[in-house]
Amino acid sequence: MAEEDKSRGQTISLAQAATFLNRSPSWVQALVSQGYITRQSYGRYSAVAIVRGALAYYEDLLQNSNRAAAASRATDARTREIELRIAERRRDLIPMEDAKAEIAAVVSEVRAEIAGLGARITRDMELRRRIDGEADGILGRLAERAAEAGRALAAEGGAVEAEPEA
Repeated sequence: MAEEDKSRGQTISLAQAATFLNRSPSWVQALVSQGYITRQSYGRYSAVAIVRGALAYYEDLLQNSNRAAAASRATDARTREIELRIAERRRDLIPMEDAKAEIAAVVSEVRAEIAGLGARITRDMELRRRIDGEADGILGRLAERAAEAGRALAAEGGAVEAEPEA
């Protein structure tokens, strides 16, 4: 019988197990009822079983926490996808390709209108060169602004700051 006690390890009471784990006796009893800790005899528990049971309990908690966090991330991603689809249907959001195509169409029309401005206004070559020079300046500034906006949009959809009006 002495050999049998040695193989089981030291046995301790419920109160001692609670003190050892820095928990209440009812918490230890709950681990016993949940199957994490096995009872050696009435009111007696193996110290090894106490440690193993507490470890198993905390490992299960950690595993369940990781599962819950992964499920939460998946739910958040699905929610975001649904919000984007709703925004697209309401026309609050349009595909980037469509926006670029519309902007390109408007810009090419503006460029065509401004390019022939000097010839439409005057036959005087000196004045025509001045008008065309101003028109080229306008188109150059617009091209710079469009390039800046394109870079900002390419950088994760960043907003383009408005320039102060003159």
